[in-house]
Amino acid sequence: MTQQARLGSLAWLVIGAGVASTVVGCDGDGSPSADKLQLFVSASPDIVISQLYGGGGNSGAQFTNDYVELFNRGASSVSITGWSVQYASATGTSFAKANLTGTIPAGGYYLVQLAAGTTTAASLPTPDATGTMNMSGTSGTVALVTNQTLLACGGSTACLPNANIRDFVGYGTAVQFEGSGAAPTQSNTTAGFRAASGCTDTDNNAADFTTPAAPAPRNSHSALHSCGGGATDAGTPDAATVDAASTGDGTPTRVPCTNTFGSAMNTTFGRLDGFLVSIVNPGTTGCSGDSTHVHLQVQVNGGIENIAVNIQSSSGNPDVDFLTINAPLKNGAWLEGWHPSESFDYVTNLGVHSTAFTETTPTQLQALVNNALATANHISIFTTGFDATGGHLIHRNPTNHDGAIVINPLSTNPQYLLFHFTTQTF
Repeated sequence: MTQQARLGSLAWLVIGAGVASTVVGCDGDGSPSADKLQLFVSASPDIVISQLYGGGGNSGAQFTNDYVELFNRGASSVSITGWSVQYASATGTSFAKANLTGTIPAGGYYLVQLAAGTTTAASLPTPDATGTMNMSGTSGTVALVTNQTLLACGGSTACLPNANIRDFVGYGTAVQFEGSGAAPTQSNTTAGFRAASGCTDTDNNAADFTTPAAPAPRNSHSALHSCGGGATDAGTPDAATVDAASTGDGTPTRVPCTNTFGSAMNTTFGRLDGFLVSIVNPGTTGCSGDSTHVHLQVQVNGGIENIAVNIQSSSGNPDVDFLTINAPLKNGAWLEGWHPSESFDYVTNLGVHSTAFTETTPTQLQALVNNALATANHISIFTTGFDATGGHLIHRNPTNHDGAIVINPLSTNPQYLLFHFTTQTF
């Protein structure tokens, strides 16, 4: 990533390749100008700041804590031991830091949990690092630094170029940022997302960070996301030579939703193996949407099966408890089709109990499910069929028939999305 900062009074900036240097512009008389600056710095292709949220624990917040999410958009694992995430206010000159340890694989995410607010909300997924910085919910400056020395910059003192800064994001009214402008202003209910699940980096915060959306933090247990290659063969069975140790499932192919469904399933419990081709969220007009489910349209042997996933309870507490966990695929290798009469139990097969789950609101859970499935292509779903066209009950059930969504089931350690209602204990 080319690193570039803009001071509040800068008139122009130029990006170039090569070693880091600063060129001060000159006025007409040849003397140095105070309001013009050119920055030329080397590029970095791997770890970026992929998501920011400063509204944690504020009024209306979905999560109790602020956070910064990192992503490895490169092709190789990167050790970040000895690095830090640093934060300063939009115009501030004093940075605080959270120290980092570990390695982020290619396509992997890393979650840094920061300060909590005073309003109780959902807990973040298990963080990979923690810090005590209290980020602004609207505007601020975040730097990813390859050491743990606090930055001495900000305000009218340019933070870049700096060979120790791997990524730099100003958001809202921040006076320093990469490119032509800061990332969009956030709120208590929205986070800033780097486009393409973290892959996009044009060295321009304003262009690389999309319109803020509901926070959906990812950690080291989240599904890996590949930034390379084109679309994969959704709907077409892969050859038997697919690498079982694959660390990602490529860029998924999506098609418009449909109201015409196949007939592969029956009303027993089983495992559906297919290709996720459409996601129908609550409030969507048509394509069999409704107010309490996310509907997954899965292509299986030429037909589309409709799988309804509860994101809220229709009686009592509307919240659903949620957990992600990585484990080998149960009941044999992925094979396109409907496999009835399988058994699956959270406690017996995965060793998880209700106390491991986090309660989520319907809005939070919809965002978490959509985010987790953003890179899903191959998919396995443990479900009770409601008829030949689809399934339901993708949550805790009696009689060893618990539901689950399994992402990237061709890998040796895929990710399970698990759900249960708040009234259930086990």
